[in-house]
Amino acid sequence: MSTPPKAYPLALRWLTLRSRSEADLRQRLQQKGCEHDDIEHAVQRCLELGYLNDKNFALERASQLMRRGRAVGVRLKHELKKIGINDHHALHAIEQCQYEHDEEQILADLVQRRYARVDFTNLDQREQRRIVNYLQRRGFSLGLILDHLKKKKDTSC
Repeated sequence: MSTPPKAYPLALRWLTLRSRSEADLRQRLQQKGCEHDDIEHAVQRCLELGYLNDKNFALERASQLMRRGRAVGVRLKHELKKIGINDHHALHAIEQCQYEHDEEQILADLVQRRYARVDFTNLDQREQRRIVNYLQRRGFSLGLILDHLKKKKDTSC
């Protein structure tokens, strides 16, 4: 019978590679077969030393997702919850990111990157719906999307 791996060295190794949420670290340690008490001790030690900080992690991850155009608004909150960030930290991170990043500019950059070859003057309904749905899944509001597409169509003329 093999002994379960030590949680603290594993936690340190994973945290040196990249930041993680407390919930993610716990889950990974459990999946590796570490004992519950050992996991608790490792997580507490990482919290004490400042290696784990869900508030900073949420802010870093939210900013990263927004900058890349992968998530804004409701989708951003969902993505943060999915990685184990509580509502308080998620809302704080989203509020801070909305202050730092311009959602309209993020949308414009994403449309430019993703649809660089699309002629917006001759879009049929099906193609326009496809683009709108894609952007809504990223979390952009319908009003913002339609305004941007209208501007894009008007400037293409």
